[in-house]
Amino acid sequence: MKKEVIFSRQNGFVKLICSLERKKAREESGLFRFDGIKLCLEAISKGITPEYICVSESRYEEMQTRLGGKFEITVVSDELFSKMSDEKAPEGIITVVRAPLSIHRHVFSDDSGAFCNLPNKSEKVFILESIRDPGNLGTIIRTAASLGIDRVVMTSDCADIYNSKTIRGAMGALFMQRTDIVKEGQIEKYISALRSDGRRVFAAALREDAEKIGEIELLPSDVFVIGNEGHGISNETIEACDGSVIIPMKEGCESLNAAMAAGILMWETLRS
Repeated sequence: MKKEVIFSRQNGFVKLICSLERKKAREESGLFRFDGIKLCLEAISKGITPEYICVSESRYEEMQTRLGGKFEITVVSDELFSKMSDEKAPEGIITVVRAPLSIHRHVFSDDSGAFCNLPNKSEKVFILESIRDPGNLGTIIRTAASLGIDRVVMTSDCADIYNSKTIRGAMGALFMQRTDIVKEGQIEKYISALRSDGRRVFAAALREDAEKIGEIELLPSDVFVIGNEGHGISNETIEACDGSVIIPMKEGCESLNAAMAAGILMWETLRS
């Protein structure tokens, strides 16, 4: 039987899918979306059941086959799908899933001012301050999951982890739930709490007293902070840390991309 095809942008289902491009709509609905069959199959393989699957009319039979006929699929015209997709070369499928609460937790201190959800000393922790580019954030999350970082702590002004570009950059790492993603609004206090717990925290920042990463004898419990792509780490956060580190580079070279720098520092923590 031929599947019914939606042509109107005013259709309620279409409006819902399109609304999820906005962070506010994602937060209010608890849903997020992403394009592409690879990510769809990756999510399903990790036990995530899609809330909705939308495909273009010309790719319906193909997607039905690749999904094994196990899921309800909504079909829209090719022209309408091209307007709904955020890909330059759409594959013909958009998946909507519910945001897992275990991925994105907010951490707050209790009434006494003490943090009630600090990681134990055996956990590998990495801190991100004001990473605004969702592609960078996704790549960092992917790298963290690959290298066995247990917890990535993000300031509240970092890019949304459920932004479609973050999801693409993470390449399915969010679905694995190997790394605990934590959002923290009081990063200086969080760093102070880590230090009070016996950890050392280093800011990746170009300062006169910064040490080269290869010249520090790292401990397994050490933590690094990576800052904003354009402005680096705030002075307040740097002052909250034990010190600053730099990644040595050839003279005349520009600073590294935030995601690349994060990957190098993560690797260094694993060698300690």
